[in-house]
Amino acid sequence: MESNDLPEMAETFLKLPLTVDPAKLTKWINSEAGPVFYLMFGITYECQCSCRHCCTGNYVKEKHRDLTTEEIKDVLDQAAKPLIVNFFGGEPTLRPDIMELIEYASERSMYVFTDTNGLVVTKDYAQRLKDSGLELLYVSIDSPVPELHDEYRGVKGCFDKAVGAIKNALDVGLKCVISTYMTKESLANGDFEKVIQMSKDMGTHGVRYLLPTPAGKWLHETDVLLTPEEEEKVWALTDFPYVCRDFYFQTQHSSQCRGVADKAYMYISPYGDVQPCCFMPLSFGNIREESFKTILDKMFSHPMYSHECLSEHCPMIDLDFRQKYIDTIPDDAKLPFRM
Repeated sequence: MESNDLPEMAETFLKLPLTVDPAKLTKWINSEAGPVFYLMFGITYECQCSCRHCCTGNYVKEKHRDLTTEEIKDVLDQAAKPLIVNFFGGEPTLRPDIMELIEYASERSMYVFTDTNGLVVTKDYAQRLKDSGLELLYVSIDSPVPELHDEYRGVKGCFDKAVGAIKNALDVGLKCVISTYMTKESLANGDFEKVIQMSKDMGTHGVRYLLPTPAGKWLHETDVLLTPEEEEKVWALTDFPYVCRDFYFQTQHSSQCRGVADKAYMYISPYGDVQPCCFMPLSFGNIREESFKTILDKMFSHPMYSHECLSEHCPMIDLDFRQKYIDTIPDDAKLPFRM
């Protein structure tokens, strides 16, 4: 991230529902800058659900390749100092070492977030997450209609468990945000607005929405993309910071991903692949083979980071970008595809 981006980032930061610990913030500011601002860290592909839209649903699943606890800690050491570490899946709560990882990450970054489907988040579990240093819990709600949410996730009772997880988190004082995957359908029928209202009624700290993207199980389903008119409708419904895009610091009223455009964000897979984001099935190296910084230098200097679409919108929705880097991936290639 360029230093001239920091004032704008700081202004955005102050609007967010995050704890500000002056001592920790001062320590973070004064420590040596690391290679990435926002680290999305996939720690398992395992999951109880089979979501229709899963952004990691087409990646090779070989559990024996999961990074070990020590390997994840080593990457966190190499990544110092990200402002945010976001543990992702699959379902992160299926890692038996999740509390240990949260505690370790919270000592090396300002904030730790994690995503969950809510299936295992009892009140005791929520308390343990908070005690480990978790700042924010994202709980997925894809429809305000219980039966539809369960259908989309492939697990009966998933909606009730997710609602219970939200209540449990709030009861123990853990910040909780509803994460919802928007579709053309949910925008047209009002379900997106109903999820926002549901969040307000429950007293959560906000709603994170993800725009429909041809990635994961929908990698070649470009018909899921919103039209410009539909995007305008989305922006009219959003109220930052309560309702925000998937990456806090990105442009909120356009489809641009500042995380990628500003080289402020990147993703590491459960097997150590370093990718621009979890939606983009391209790997620039593996942390078991090279240092994190070496891979990032190689990735950020790649021609794709000079593509003109980065200043306009998400690369995964750009036709020219997809023709150059996505459509050229061999049909029989394992994903993520090594560049």
